Amino acid sequence: MIRNTSEHNETVKPNDFEMERLRAALPEYFDGDGNFMIDRFQHVLQDGDVDLTREGYELKFLGKSYAKYLTSTKTETVVVPDLEHNLKPENADSENLYIVGDNLDALKHLLGSYAGKIKCIYIDPPYNTGSDGFVYNDEFGFSAPQLVEKVGLTEDEAERVLDLRGKSSHSAWLTFMYPRLQLAKELLADDGVIFISIDENEVANLQLLGNEVFGEGNFAGEIAWKNSSKNQESYISMQHEMILAWVRDKQHNNGEWLEKKEGLPDIYSAFEGFAKEFGDDWRLIHKAALKWYKSLDDANPAKAHEHYNWMDERGIYSAQNIAGPNYGQYRYDIPHPITGKVVKEPEPGWRFPRETMEARIEKDLIVFGEDETTVPKNKVYLHDNEQQGIASVKYQDGRAATKALKSLLGGEFFTNPKNVDLIGSLINAVTPADGMVMDFFSGSASTAEAVLRRNATTDGTSRPYIMVQLSEKIDGESRSKTAKAAYQAGYRTVDQIGRERIKRAAEKIKEETGADIDNGFKLYRLDEPSGQVLDDLVAFDPEQGDMLLAADYVSKFDLNGTPGHDTVLSTWLVEDGHSLTAKTRKVNLAGYELDVCGDSAYIISPGLASDDVVELVRLLENGDLAVSRVVVFGYSVTFGVMHELKKNLSVLKSGRTVSVIERL
Repeated sequence: MIRNTSEHNETVKPNDFEMERLRAALPEYFDGDGNFMIDRFQHVLQDGDVDLTREGYELKFLGKSYAKYLTSTKTETVVVPDLEHNLKPENADSENLYIVGDNLDALKHLLGSYAGKIKCIYIDPPYNTGSDGFVYNDEFGFSAPQLVEKVGLTEDEAERVLDLRGKSSHSAWLTFMYPRLQLAKELLADDGVIFISIDENEVANLQLLGNEVFGEGNFAGEIAWKNSSKNQESYISMQHEMILAWVRDKQHNNGEWLEKKEGLPDIYSAFEGFAKEFGDDWRLIHKAALKWYKSLDDANPAKAHEHYNWMDERGIYSAQNIAGPNYGQYRYDIPHPITGKVVKEPEPGWRFPRETMEARIEKDLIVFGEDETTVPKNKVYLHDNEQQGIASVKYQDGRAATKALKSLLGGEFFTNPKNVDLIGSLINAVTPADGMVMDFFSGSASTAEAVLRRNATTDGTSRPYIMVQLSEKIDGESRSKTAKAAYQAGYRTVDQIGRERIKRAAEKIKEETGADIDNGFKLYRLDEPSGQVLDDLVAFDPEQGDMLLAADYVSKFDLNGTPGHDTVLSTWLVEDGHSLTAKTRKVNLAGYELDVCGDSAYIISPGLASDDVVELVRLLENGDLAVSRVVVFGYSVTFGVMHELKKNLSVLKSGRTVSVIERL
């Protein structure tokens, strides 16, 4: 376990992560010593008429080799379940996860069970504005000579990498983001999509970084989100953020997610029914459609568009203001299509230039009054608004999200939370009804609320979510008004705000919709055992006899009020592919309780004796226990009993194969 991990990290190379991916995908190109036979690989590529390129264009930054090294190392943290929280009725059967800890460690843990299973990832990482608190705080844990040895840096490079700590430079930000995106890619399903919010400070670097990690051919597009009305007189006024999107595999995905339309099937089926009944009489269709539209239940997504109250052969539309945003916008004469006289112009001028206006009139996208005395209106179709999905410019003001969260929590405790409707639109556009959603920069947990709302208001959806948030301390002495308010309200860490937001949002959504959805979540924390525990584990030698086993090594993992047994079990369950929401059961041997999940049996607590090994063999032989592997916490089993266990399970009379995996 921790000892095995520590030993692995002592020998890991920066490119080990990529080599493992190659070995898994192309094992036939590795020899018996694990060397990649590049000549054989190149020969196959040439035979297949594949164009080889030596393009020299790539993203380089100080710390890149170290970032690759971080990607290849294993986490030395353990997964600690919050038993009190997880056993509450609303959480006991929940498929939702909230993980408190460094997201780099969380991503490494999650790879064991969730690789290739996440349909949608949305993240809002630190923006590196120089004023939002982002600094690169990696403790490194290495001296410059160790970085030279482990990572292959020069001494000068090693010193400069160590100097990144506490900085908010571009290199520091890229070093921070690179390993997280590499691991996130492995979690995405083949048809999965990742959305990353960013502002102008790092958007160019994020584009290059994302293209390197996910592949330039998998870039899905860029969304502009208008989130403020700030005005910087000396510069161009930046009133928006960007959301960059990549698909895991565009060939697999084939762009189908761009075509999904939220709420449209009911609308279009209704239109078809009215058309069959009234033929080409759009006046009657219009009347019937409006009557149907006003009868929609509040839970229907279309209800949010009550101002869409007109209809023609194209569908339902809203007749909207056509005035320009500023006086003197565009000034020209427009003849009324019936009277021929110049129509009344809006006081600020027209919204569109003449060429655009003439094109819209020709396409019947302008609504004229009975005569020239009425200012025309602009047609905006409901289906255009819905079809735009993630490909449109999102115009929700960021202040709306702040007000909504303030109303929910009873105070303004968080700066610049993300808009729930915006995230919900992204999720709905790309995620199937049961697709898993993840946010590993959870913050105020806007993504979790977005998932809950979509599940409650869209029939047949039960998307589970995974939220990850660092236990970032809230400074009560900070100049920030939100930090002070949060501290005064009793919050001490950011994750406490996020978890409270999820609970209150779930209650509110249930009150509003009455929907029977998964409103709970399982809570886990990532902890690293103390230095003394690590020293004891590394120093342990099982072959020195039973005297060393007098101490209870499992209790060394008692963390946050959780018994060490449960910590070790949770850590192993997610490592072995059983997930953090998997159900386990107890199997009684002669006097020992075995933990079983799927095809795995776990021996964690001390006390396994020879009689228990005999009973285990009996259960396996009789078919009363169907497992293919027995995983053993090596510190808990004496050398003699371990020998008996391995020997007996290697020669089962039934011919079944049961492997024994010892973890230290």
